[in-house]
Amino acid sequence: MAAGARACYRVGMRSLGCLVAACLLLSPTACLKQRQEAPPAVTTAQDSAPPGKTDAPTGKYGQVKGQELAGTGIEAFGVQGKAERAAVSIVPVEGQPFAKAVRVEVKEKNQNPWDVQLGQKVAQAVKVGDVLLATVYVKAEASRAESGEAQTEFVMELSREPWSKSVSYPLRAASEWKKFLVRFKAERSYAAGDAQLLFRLGYEPQTLLIGGVTVENFGSQLALADLPTTPLEYPGMEEDAPWRTEAAERIEKVRKRELVVRVLDKQKKPVAGAEVALRQTKQAFGFGSAVVAQTLTRPGNDEYKKAVGELFNVAVLENNLKWQPLAGDWGEGWTVETATKGVDWLAQRGIATRGHVLVWPSFRNLPRSVKPLEKDPPKLRAAVSQHVTELATAMRGKLAHWDVLNEPFDNHDLMDILGEDVMVEWFKLARAADPSAKLFINDYAILSGGGGTTAHRDNYERVIKLLIGKGAPLDGVGMQGHFGSSLTGPADLLKLLDRYAKLGKQIWITEYDVDVDDEELAARFTRDFYTTMFSHPAVGGVLMWGFWDGAHWHKNAPIFRQDWSLKPSGAAYRKLVLETFRTNVAGKTDNSGAYAARAFFGTYEVEVKSGNQRKVARVELTPESQALTVQLD
Repeated sequence: MAAGARACYRVGMRSLGCLVAACLLLSPTACLKQRQEAPPAVTTAQDSAPPGKTDAPTGKYGQVKGQELAGTGIEAFGVQGKAERAAVSIVPVEGQPFAKAVRVEVKEKNQNPWDVQLGQKVAQAVKVGDVLLATVYVKAEASRAESGEAQTEFVMELSREPWSKSVSYPLRAASEWKKFLVRFKAERSYAAGDAQLLFRLGYEPQTLLIGGVTVENFGSQLALADLPTTPLEYPGMEEDAPWRTEAAERIEKVRKRELVVRVLDKQKKPVAGAEVALRQTKQAFGFGSAVVAQTLTRPGNDEYKKAVGELFNVAVLENNLKWQPLAGDWGEGWTVETATKGVDWLAQRGIATRGHVLVWPSFRNLPRSVKPLEKDPPKLRAAVSQHVTELATAMRGKLAHWDVLNEPFDNHDLMDILGEDVMVEWFKLARAADPSAKLFINDYAILSGGGGTTAHRDNYERVIKLLIGKGAPLDGVGMQGHFGSSLTGPADLLKLLDRYAKLGKQIWITEYDVDVDDEELAARFTRDFYTTMFSHPAVGGVLMWGFWDGAHWHKNAPIFRQDWSLKPSGAAYRKLVLETFRTNVAGKTDNSGAYAARAFFGTYEVEVKSGNQRKVARVELTPESQALTVQLD
């Protein structure tokens, strides 16, 4: 790309509207647009719960009856706020302990969660300290969330200023009914008619069902600890789950082979009893993360740089190569030159880089300058084609992968105008501009949101088949892997991988994270997720979408907290990548001068010692590797 062409590109952060120079600092997520919070709750000494009070269980749950506060259930809730933004109806339900549910279609994006909501007044009085239990069932029909989940938030609050709350509990569910038990205490007293129960709906467009709603007030008859609650869990999380043994067997088969070292003396005769140490320095399987080029290349940021160098063998520039910011829509300061410096920094440390992304084909993710071409298809096609060619040419030979096409399920404005064959064209242009990079399609909600078949998954398979059938040079299939509270179990993950592996392309997990509040659960799921992926022969690598809370789009990264303390999931990751999935062994050669050990594929430093002689060699262990011969002087 000519210097003039490079000058037209800049890069900003993932979040739209992040236009300030502060984005370039160490903690880029500090400039992300944050959800505005509701007015703070205010309580008085007379009606607020006393601090520090705890109650021992009474053991009487199930023996006493609570007072129902939700009236006739979800049917008693009405739309509040900007009602025109949601279509609400009552629908029949089968196979659940309730016969009807409310179906809510949120038709447009909202600024605040409370912009539109379902609500009803509580007719009964509630005293401070009363113990309550809410039961709610939620199901997603359609969602733009990358986890595939629909979301709402259950709230009990004062129905007027200062909106004092007793509970505010997020509820997320995927395509199957999910039951939530929410236990809480009244944080203040509410007179009859003063409290309200709410389900927040002011999020992205989505369609969800809510049913089976009850809210029981047990007063002081029970302690909070008496009541059940819904712990987050996923199928197969048990330590003796059968999938674990099966995964270990697959790993032994598909990720390892025998590494043979033959030691000869200077007369080329076998040396028996020589000491041989195998130290793996790099795995063949990809373990990576999204990173920020500026953070890598500017002075300082030592903890960040150290973690990248120690924990990953592949990375993706989170935002540096996206078209929208490169075109200047996100402000000044991020350029192709900056991206190149980041890629070079990684390459100097033996870390490969994925490019993300050439075409994100909806106007909301394209530069503002592209939207006016909507009514002129030839010019629109030419602009996109020019971008693909110029950017891929600028990065030619520097990237291991390119995400050519991102999220086609709900980003399809360009295909609607130019036809679906244009996707094939983009891949061919990318291959012509950068023949060495492996070319990928990428989408979300393929692994996340539970098992089974969804419209999103069906469309992904259809688009992949279309690309292959029409001759697109597609090398790999990207699955993002953003998980919320609906965690997909290993058995379902394997079924989903099998489905797409049949298409004959390597699979990479491109954007893993798990956004739950339970750190121990996140650690267990991270361990099991990585183990499952590592065990499947079609998977080439897993990248997380940021590893540190200080540079993570949800401020809930898998490895480090904001203060760089290690999370339980970080400890689980380190153990897997630096110990469990890495070979470091030693032994002595036999009478034939050979030492053999089963080892994971990757790069090794082989040290041989015999008497006062020592020699170090490097070897790459692949499925096709031959024995390594080390001749002593």
